[in-house]
Amino acid sequence: MTTAVTALEQSEAELERQGRVTDLLRLLDARPGALIADVGAGDGFYAVRIARAVAPNGRAVAVDISESALNKLRERVARDRVGNVDVVLGAADDPHLDEGRFDAVLIHNAYHEMTAYEPMLRRIQSALKPGGRFVIVEPLHETSRGLPREQQVANHDIERTIVEGELRSAGFEIVERDDEFIKFTGVPGGFWLVVARRP
Repeated sequence: MTTAVTALEQSEAELERQGRVTDLLRLLDARPGALIADVGAGDGFYAVRIARAVAPNGRAVAVDISESALNKLRERVARDRVGNVDVVLGAADDPHLDEGRFDAVLIHNAYHEMTAYEPMLRRIQSALKPGGRFVIVEPLHETSRGLPREQQVANHDIERTIVEGELRSAGFEIVERDDEFIKFTGVPGGFWLVVARRP
């Protein structure tokens, strides 16, 4: 017996493909039993997929500073029947994650919005276990390349080299990078990716 595939399921499957979710889960080392945080989780698209990958005894922790985003996230978790997601209201300078417990942290298209990025990076590093992975995916349009950080952020962009410098200053080691992780359609540029780790 076959079940009808809904338009929502089709569109979500396409978003998974376009967003290279399988690759992200591999880079996060999202395996059963892991504890992984999605910081700047928005409506929970990635948090739900992380939760499925770490089930049955792992957990995803979805953090956002917007209560309205977290309400949408809770609706998604209920709709998708995912029981191993913890929803956390973070602060601009603190994701409110327990220290030394996390196997990995993801920030996807949210780092450039973080005005208090220095304390945020310190707190993320302290939340990770030694050797824990930190994956950042951010957009950069070619028109923003080389501009000062403030102008890039105003354009909702940020250059990989800027973020790598901030990661190193916070004590992270860079272990992998991909300047063309996801190319934009129709305009030059795309999403780059960096994998860092807590030493």
